[in-house]
Amino acid sequence: MENKDNNYRRVKCDHCGYTFYPPYQDDCTCGNCKQFSKNLFKLVYGKNNVTNKVETEDTKIETTKKTKGTVKKKIPDEPKKLFFYGIVSKERVPIFYNDKKCKYILALTNDLDIISSSILSGTLDKMLIFLGNGKEEEEEKKLIAHFLERNGVIHVLVGNFSDKDSSWIFTQVSMFFDDMLKKDKIKIKKLSEFEKREISIKMNIYLNHIEKAVELKVKFEKPNFKYIDNWLRLHYVGLSSESVGVISLLLDKKNILKFEEQKHFQPNSEQHISRIVEEIIDFSESVMTAKIEVILASILGNMKGYPRWISIKSGFQKYYFLSFKKLDNQYFLYCITEGNIEKLESMESLLYLYLKDGVCNKFGSSLKIFNQMKNKIRDILEPFPERKFY
Repeated sequence: MENKDNNYRRVKCDHCGYTFYPPYQDDCTCGNCKQFSKNLFKLVYGKNNVTNKVETEDTKIETTKKTKGTVKKKIPDEPKKLFFYGIVSKERVPIFYNDKKCKYILALTNDLDIISSSILSGTLDKMLIFLGNGKEEEEEKKLIAHFLERNGVIHVLVGNFSDKDSSWIFTQVSMFFDDMLKKDKIKIKKLSEFEKREISIKMNIYLNHIEKAVELKVKFEKPNFKYIDNWLRLHYVGLSSESVGVISLLLDKKNILKFEEQKHFQPNSEQHISRIVEEIIDFSESVMTAKIEVILASILGNMKGYPRWISIKSGFQKYYFLSFKKLDNQYFLYCITEGNIEKLESMESLLYLYLKDGVCNKFGSSLKIFNQMKNKIRDILEPFPERKFY
């Protein structure tokens, strides 16, 4: 055992050369450079591991009448799985993706980033996705997409990892990626096909070790948000049927939602101001509907699912949300809100009361009933103080 321990002490970090000594970090990060070390991972979890095996959390002890003593039984938890990892530049240059079939997620990320930064003035945070028929009670059909913007690129992680695990993975992978660019003198804006292949090879190898380093099993965890607000403010309401927008209602009167295109509307005189305001609202509603429909259609078509909500961080414990609610007859209700997402379902329930007459049948070609519902919703929400739901 002493000889083996001496061999272990000669294991060094594959990034900075630091020599490891027991006790070792469970997450296999180097105490010197703070990066995940493949060498330490092989030492702790590889074939030569001589550490005592302890009973893991996925094992419980049961006593039965038919057997003497106790029986160890594994709890059938859902294994952690990396569905997708990708990196794309803010200028829409795809840099890396671990699955070619899911490359569309990079373009989707850029579309979400535009809404997050230009319209909501925030940073893209997370997205909850329902797969299959969208029944919320089926937890095994949920995926979480996490986003990290760093040094002009956006990292995308899709899987069933918890917030804590995702943060750790982002930290390790982004440090590895930045270090690789620096060592190989790679410039993202002048990325060649050869460099893309080299990045792909190195990243896939590294991700394989990273995924194994995270705990083997985990129950699906709901994303954790810490809120300052105890309300949810409604800024925008939309309704669509099979990618056709039938209601688009912008409730924001203080221009909280930013539209760069509004600069093209310049009144010639004071008499034109009211007309220009109406044109801006109509134009903004059209722009918003188009942007949201692109996102929804991309996920519906490629993932055979739909996003429940997308969070955009706007400040310390402050969030905007773009939410989607699947209704009958292939209708989708989508809203842009601000505040506490826990109030979302009660708000959606109120809106549904004024939408149910329109969504009870499949959309034909007439917008008359939907225009009536739009006006009704506007009138109903007008008395709400600052459109806040508690």
